[in-house]
Amino acid sequence: MSKIWFQDKPSSQKNRAELLEENQLLYNEVLASREAASITADLVVQQFARMEEINANLAKVNDELQKISSLDGLTGVANRRFHDEMFSREWRRCRRNRLSLSLVMIDIDFFKLYNDCYGHPAGDACLKKVAETLNSVIQRPTDLLARYGGEEFVYTLSECDKDAAYAIAEKARITIEELQIPHQESSISAFISISLGVASIIPEQSIEHKTLNEHADNALYHAKESGRNCVKVYSVCH
Repeated sequence: MSKIWFQDKPSSQKNRAELLEENQLLYNEVLASREAASITADLVVQQFARMEEINANLAKVNDELQKISSLDGLTGVANRRFHDEMFSREWRRCRRNRLSLSLVMIDIDFFKLYNDCYGHPAGDACLKKVAETLNSVIQRPTDLLARYGGEEFVYTLSECDKDAAYAIAEKARITIEELQIPHQESSISAFISISLGVASIIPEQSIEHKTLNEHADNALYHAKESGRNCVKVYSVCH
């Protein structure tokens, strides 16, 4: 008589239970991986956003540093280095386009005597006020006032001939005089005054840009020799 084998049902049920448990564990692992991936993606996005913010801040700081490095620490107008850079650029641009370029050299009359009489803090305050006032005279974006050194300032005036430069210089002289900053040691005025030298040129390949500086310096010297508190325009025979 043949034997009949029966499948072990409890064993089969146990296997199914184990399979369900394994599937549940696998499902939990998948969920955990997805959650971890989501968190990682969020962190990456946040990190990129933070990096962009840091880069933007660095660019802003660099711009500020660049701006600070181009300004005179006392008066807040452009410094000599920035003037030299801009003057060189404008010289080349005016040479290419056959445009007139002007310089106006400016000197505060008897400023050493002012410092000796009123003290250096008052002298610094005077320089700041004079710089602020001179800067208010020019309006075009291409015009630049710079502190040239000590009590000396300079206008760089692109696309500006000697007549227009003279008009700006004379306006600056009058505007400073109207401040009525007392100067009892001045022999020409009861108030702070300035002397100005104007020079203009259409740059050419054969002319060095230092030539215009020399002409403006010569005109300023002539203004001082002529009694100060005046404007002189450079010419061969003055």
